[in-house]
Amino acid sequence: MGAKVESAEELRDQGNIAVQQQEWNHAIERYTEALQLCTESDKQLRVTLYRNRALARLKNEDFEGAEDDASKAVEADGADVKALFRRALAREELEKIPGAFTDAKEALRLSPKDKNVTELLKRLMIKNNELVKKATSLDSKVADMQKLAFEGGAKDLEQKRKAMANLLVLARDSESGAQRVWNGGKIVSVLTKIYSTKEEDEEVAVMAVRVLDELCKNHSRAMHFLAMHDKEEIKSVRFVCRIMCARPVVEFVDSAGLIVQRVFNAMVKMDRQKEMKPDPEVAEMNKLWIIRIILELQEMLTDKTVGPKVRNTVIDLFTKNLMHMDGGVPRGWSWKFTEDRGLLTLLDVATQIPEMCDYLVDHETRQHMSICLSRLYDDMVFDTKRTIFKERLDGFFNALMRENNEPRIQVKLGCLLITMLQGPVDVGLNMVTNDEVTAMMLHMADSNDKLLQSVAAELIVMTVSKHERATTMLKVGVPILRKLYDSEDENVRVRALVGLCKCAAAGGDDISKATMKEGAALKLASTCKKFLLETDKYSAEVRRFACEGLSYLSLDADVKEWIVEDPLLLRAMLALAKTAGPLCVFTLGSIYANLTNSYEKPKADDKLVELAKFSKHHVPEAHTLDAEKYVRARARALVDEGAVSACVAVHKTESKAAMELLARAMLAFAEDEKLRGRIISEGGTKLCLHLYKNANPEGQIKAAHCLAKLGAKADPSIAFAGQRAYEVVKPLVDLLHPDIEGKPNYDALITLTNLAAMSDSVRKKILKERAVPKIEEYWFMTDHDHLRAAASELLLNLLFCEEFFNETVKPGTDRLKLWALYCVEEDDEYRLARASAGGFAVLTEDEGACKRIISELKSWQDLFKDMIMHEDPEIQRRCLIGIRNIMQSDKALCAEIVASEIFRVLIAITKLGKNNADRLGSVEEAKKALQVAEEFDFIKATDREMFERVNNLNTVEEE
Repeated sequence: MGAKVESAEELRDQGNIAVQQQEWNHAIERYTEALQLCTESDKQLRVTLYRNRALARLKNEDFEGAEDDASKAVEADGADVKALFRRALAREELEKIPGAFTDAKEALRLSPKDKNVTELLKRLMIKNNELVKKATSLDSKVADMQKLAFEGGAKDLEQKRKAMANLLVLARDSESGAQRVWNGGKIVSVLTKIYSTKEEDEEVAVMAVRVLDELCKNHSRAMHFLAMHDKEEIKSVRFVCRIMCARPVVEFVDSAGLIVQRVFNAMVKMDRQKEMKPDPEVAEMNKLWIIRIILELQEMLTDKTVGPKVRNTVIDLFTKNLMHMDGGVPRGWSWKFTEDRGLLTLLDVATQIPEMCDYLVDHETRQHMSICLSRLYDDMVFDTKRTIFKERLDGFFNALMRENNEPRIQVKLGCLLITMLQGPVDVGLNMVTNDEVTAMMLHMADSNDKLLQSVAAELIVMTVSKHERATTMLKVGVPILRKLYDSEDENVRVRALVGLCKCAAAGGDDISKATMKEGAALKLASTCKKFLLETDKYSAEVRRFACEGLSYLSLDADVKEWIVEDPLLLRAMLALAKTAGPLCVFTLGSIYANLTNSYEKPKADDKLVELAKFSKHHVPEAHTLDAEKYVRARARALVDEGAVSACVAVHKTESKAAMELLARAMLAFAEDEKLRGRIISEGGTKLCLHLYKNANPEGQIKAAHCLAKLGAKADPSIAFAGQRAYEVVKPLVDLLHPDIEGKPNYDALITLTNLAAMSDSVRKKILKERAVPKIEEYWFMTDHDHLRAAASELLLNLLFCEEFFNETVKPGTDRLKLWALYCVEEDDEYRLARASAGGFAVLTEDEGACKRIISELKSWQDLFKDMIMHEDPEIQRRCLIGIRNIMQSDKALCAEIVASEIFRVLIAITKLGKNNADRLGSVEEAKKALQVAEEFDFIKATDREMFERVNNLNTVEEE
C-alpha cells in the first residue's frame, strides 16, 4: 500500500510539472495513472488529483471532463474552493449558467477575498440575466420548429424539411439550444418515429438522425440515450446499434454510425477531435455497456438482414474503437475480442464476396476488413497475444483447407487470403507460402468457372509482393495469367491484366531489375487504358482493376511520361475517382505518388555507389526521365487534369497508408507555386487537414507541409478562409520539431507569419498551441540564417498580441535584450535585423521595456550607435523609432541619450539631404527624436535650425 501511494504521489508531481510547462495532455495522463493507483483510503490524494486534472482538462478545452473531475473532488470535499471554482468555469463554457452561478456563490462564501471568484461571479450574473432572455426566445423557436416538424403544422413537405434543418442548427449552435431540443430525452421517441416510418420523406428521416447525432455529441446525453431502456439493457444497446438498419440510404447509415461512435466516446470519455484519450476509470465503470455494444456489433457482422453499407460501418466502428494503439478503448479489449469469437467473426466476413456470399457484402467490404484486421494484428503488441491471433487464424484457415475440394470453399479461401494480403501482409504471405495453396490457386485458375478464375487471378496478383516473388511467378503464373486474359469474362480478363502488370513492374523504378522485355510495360499500359476509357462498356469495378494495373506500371519512367501526355486517360482516372470513391484510393494515390516521385527513396552516397559497382554488387539505376524537370512537368499535367479533385473524391478511407500516399502527392503538387491557387480552389486545404488528422505519422508531416506550402506565398484569408485559419495552426506548429528537416520548418514559420498578420484571435490561437518555445528555438540558431530570420518575422507579428507583448517585456527574461541585440546582427538579406528592428520599435512603446533596455544592456551606447548608423535604411529608420520611443518614455532616459555620443549622430542624420533619398524616413525619425529632447528642455534650436524649419531646407552642403 505504501509503495502504491508513493508512486501515485510521484505521478501527481510529474503531472504538476507538466501543468507548469502547459503540457496539458501529458498532465492528464499522469494524473489518470496516479488515480488508478489510489485506493478509497487515499481520500485527500484523490481529491487533489481530480482537482488538478480538472484544471488540465479545462486548459485542454475538455469542459465535460473538467466538470466531471471537479464534481468528484467536490463530492469528496464540499469546501474545496478550487474544485468549486473550476467546476463553475467548466459549467460556464458548457453554458450551464445556473449551476456555474451556484458554484461561484459557494466558492465566494468560502473564500470572500478571492478576486478570481468575484470576477467570475460578476460575469455569471450578467450571463444569467442574458440567459433568461435568450431562453425565452430559444424555447419559442424550438416550440415553433417542433410544431412544424412533428405536429403536422407544416403546410407542405418543403416547410417540414426546413423546420428539421432549423432544429439541427439550433442543436448545433449552442449547448443551451441543444438542451432545449433534447428536452430531457423526450425528442428521441419523436425522432425515432420519423426515421422508422417507411412512408416518411427520405430527406426528413436523414435530418432526424442527424439531429440525434448532434445531440449525442454531449457525453452525458449520449449515455442517457444509451440507457433509455434501463430495465432492458440488451434491448437498449440493440436499439442504438440497429438505428443504422432503419434505412439503406448512405447518408442515413453514415449519420447513424456516428451516433454509435458518440456512444463509444461517452463510454470511455474520449474524443479524437479534441485529442482526448480514453479514460480507463470511466471505461471500467461502463465495462458492461462496452461489452454489450461490442457483442451487438459482432452479431450484426454475420446477420443476414444487415445490408453491406451497414456491415462496412460496423467494421469501421471496430477499427476506430477497438484498437488501443489507434487511440481506442483502453488496452485489453482487442485482446479479449481476439480470444473470444470476435476475430473468427471478422474472418468469416473476410471470406465473403458479392458474387457468392452468405450475407450481403459489396466490393468495399474487403477494403474495410483488411484495414480492420491489420490494425487488430498491430494491437497484439505482445508475443503471447500475437500467438493467440495466429492460432485463431490458423484454426479457421485449416478448417477451410480440409474442405478445399469444393468450389464454394475455394472461393472463400481465395477471398480470405486476398484480404489477409491486403491487411496484415506478413501474416498473409506466410499463409500463401504453402505448396497446397499454390496448387489450389493454379487449379482454380485452370477451371472453367469464371468466378474461380477471377478469384485466382486476383490472388496471384496479391502474392506477387516482391521482385523475387515476381520472378518465381513469371515461371509458373504468367502463362496462366495470359490464358486467363483470353477469357470472355471481362472480370477475369481485367484481373489477369493486373497480375501481368504487377509482374512487369516488380523491379520498381530500377531499370536494371526489369522482369519483362523493353516495351512490354507500355503495351500493358495501353491495354489498361482501353478498359479505363470505355466507361459505358465497363463497370466501375472493372475500370478500378484496370487502374490498379496501371498503378503498378507507373513505376516505369516511360509509362509515367506516356500517362501525362494523354489528357483523356487523366480525365478517365478522375471520372473513376468520382464513381468508385475510396475503393480506388490506394490505386490513384500510388499513381500520383509514382508520377511525382514523391515516395521515399534512400539517398546513396556516391563513393559507396562506386565501391558497390567495383565489388559487383547490384546498384539501382534511375531513369533519365525521372530527372527533376520531368517530375515537375508531370505534376503540372496531373493538376491541370483534375488530380486534386480526384484525391478529394477518394480520401474517405480508414487506410492510413493510403492517406499517406495522398499526402505525398499533394505535397508534390504544392511544390509548384503556380499550382497552389488551383489546389486551394479544388479543396486541397480541407483535404490536407483531413489527412493531417487521420494519416500515419509520415503522412501527417507531409499533409502539414503541404498546408505550409499553400499558405507560404498566398493571402491567408483566401488560402485558409474562415475557420480554417484556426484549424491549420496546429499542423503548422507540429512541423516546428527538431526531428523534421529544415524545409518544412521554414515553410511552417513563413505561413504562421502570414496567419499571425490576420487578426488577434489567430495570434492567440498560435500562442495557445504553445508555439512560442518552438519558434524561439529557431530564433536562437546561429547556423541557419533563413530559419532564424523566419522565426524573427513570426515573433514580430506575434508582438501585436497583448498577451505575448506583456510576456516579452516582463522582467526576468532575456527576450527583450535579444530584440535589441539582433538589430545589428549580420545576415545576407538583413531579414533578421529588419524584423528585430521592427520588434525593437514596437517593444519600446512600453515604458518599463525602455528602462530595462538601458539598465540591462551595459553597452547600450555602442549598440544604439550601430543601430542608427546601419547601412540598411529601413533598419536605421526602425531603430530610430525605438530610440525616439525611449527618449519620449522618461526624462531621465532622454537625458542619458542626449549626454551620449548618440546625440551627435542624431544631429548628423538630420542633415542628410536629397542625395540620400532612401534615408528620408530616417531623417524624419531623427528630427522627431531631437524634438523630444527639445520638449524636455535639454536642447534648444539654433538660429540656423529655426531658419531651416521655417523655410523647410537644409543649409548644410552635401558632399
